Amino acid sequence: KVFCELNKADCVNNTEGSCGRKKCAFRTLQTMPEEAPWAVFVRDPLERLLSGFLDKCQNGKREGHCEPNVVFNPMDGLKNGKNIPYPNLLDSIGGEGKDKQMFGAYVDVLPLKWNPHFVPQALHCDLYRNIDKYHFVGKMGRDFHFDLDRMATQFGGQLPEVLNGTFGYMDNVKNGNHNNTGKNVGGHAKHAAEKVKRFYTARTVRKALEFLSIDYVTLGLSVPDWANEMLKNDAL
Repeated sequence: KVFCELNKADCVNNTEGSCGRKKCAFRTLQTMPEEAPWAVFVRDPLERLLSGFLDKCQNGKREGHCEPNVVFNPMDGLKNGKNIPYPNLLDSIGGEGKDKQMFGAYVDVLPLKWNPHFVPQALHCDLYRNIDKYHFVGKMGRDFHFDLDRMATQFGGQLPEVLNGTFGYMDNVKNGNHNNTGKNVGGHAKHAAEKVKRFYTARTVRKALEFLSIDYVTLGLSVPDWANEMLKNDAL
């Protein structure tokens, strides 16, 4: 939405100043001006993984992003080589601890079929080797709104107005609100930071770190306190 609002001239049938996603001609495939600034927001990898799971696997969407689909999202009519429908292998999971079991099962098979929503951030746009070239690096976390304010101040122009229209960061900065949050519009934010202890176990943290350690190492991120505490308590 932010990108489209900043490029309204590319919108088709733009009405009432609104630039809907479906009406916006994205410029991502066009050559950017040499002087164009580079900016990126990164997120804690463990919380990002859980947020993706909540959005793509637990909310009942049939988008096919909770992969492998044969395990986690078997569609009606999905059959094996003998033309026999695949059973839902997770139907037997239930009762107390279901959330931890389901999320643990997902993390266990994650490498079998990497979905773009779960690929380490460091691999997007070659961040693992290019992040030092970025003019701005923000983090989605407790200081998210303050990073938005820093970004708006740094680049100016229409950006403050557009960012505030999308995220409402100005009031949060003014009131000193430090919330681990993201975009709340449309119910997309899953507030994974508030749910980590409901879904993660020490074992799942260790497993996830095997896959996502590249983010912590190359993007300058620190393993969150709740994860360190979970691992410490498990070792006692």
